[in-house]
Parts: sequence; structure tokens; C-alpha cells
Amino acid sequence: MIFRKILPLAFGVMTLAAAPVLAQDAATETSQTPPGAPFIDATYSDWEILCTQVDEAGTLGCEMYQLLNDAGGSPIAEISVAALPFGSEVAAGATITAPLETFLPSGLGWRVGAAEEMRIEQFRVCNVVGCFVRMGLSVEEVDALKAGSNATVVIAPFVAIDQPIEINVSLSGFTAAYEDLQTRLSEAAIRSRESQ
Repeated sequence: MIFRKILPLAFGVMTLAAAPVLAQDAATETSQTPPGAPFIDATYSDWEILCTQVDEAGTLGCEMYQLLNDAGGSPIAEISVAALPFGSEVAAGATITAPLETFLPSGLGWRVGAAEEMRIEQFRVCNVVGCFVRMGLSVEEVDALKAGSNATVVIAPFVAIDQPIEINVSLSGFTAAYEDLQTRLSEAAIRSRESQ
């Protein structure tokens, strides 16, 4: 399944699932992009900042995004990360989309670098795009992602549940992309205070 061909639907689901909308003035590109249609606003190595205009006032919702490939280089999954406001229970929210042929009872494995312990998260919902896992990332987990070079997603295919697939998540550009999101979040908070 090639996720980018159905990205508008996927991004809409991820934006609603992973984090609150980040407010921002409409960029020049948004004037050419209809509300709800995602566009790449910035790229940091292997991470893209995907934004979508959520209203006629030009408010944008933005997340970090990476299309994930299998060992053969074919798209198999995707991940998005959203920074959350200061004071939230977690520092960031992540949404991982796996293909529909995933064996759901096994859940999704998540590991940063060579960590011995693997985090297991259960799937929340499936739709025509795929099956979704939502997870909160603590400050310590975000720091580990910033310091690392890769993370791993592990899923079990329905046709071979005893042969889990490891999917590499490049962390090249993660720090810069995450800091971009934090800046956008801070600027949105300032604008919100000024408008009151």
C-alpha cells in the first residue's frame, strides 16, 4: 500500500488523533492549497513537517511525518509526531499507521535504538487507510529520540504472525523537526494570548 496516494485522508485522521491543532498564520503555500489538503511546509532530513489548513482564517495543524519502508524499500507504514503544549501529561503524541493485513492482537512494538526493552502498544482503530496506534511520548522518550539515530516499529503480518516485521524509523532530522513544531506551538500560544 502506498500511503502518499491516500495521504489527505490519513493525515486528517492522524491530526485529529495525535494532538490538538496548532494555530499559525497561513503561509503563502496555503493560499494555493484548499482547506483540509495537506502540504509539506518544511523538510528536515528524513522528516517532513506536514500542515493542513483547518479553517478559512488560515489556521494550520502541523505534524512531523515520515513514510516508512520495508527492507525492500516499499512503503509499509507511516509515523507522525505532534508536539504538545507545555504542561501536558506527555511531551508529544505519536500516531503510527500499519497496513490492514497486520495481526492486531500482537499489538505494535516500539523501540528506540538498541534498547533491550520494547514498548508494546495496542491498535486503536482501523479504516481504509490502515490500522492506527496512538501513544504519548514522555520528555525522556523525546530526548532519547533526539539523541538516537533510529527507532524500530515491529508488527506481525496476519498471514505469518510468527514472523514479525521490523520497520526502521530514521531519526535523522528528528531534533530539528521537533524544535520547529515547538516553535510553532509557542508562537500560536502567543498569538492566542494577544487576541484575547
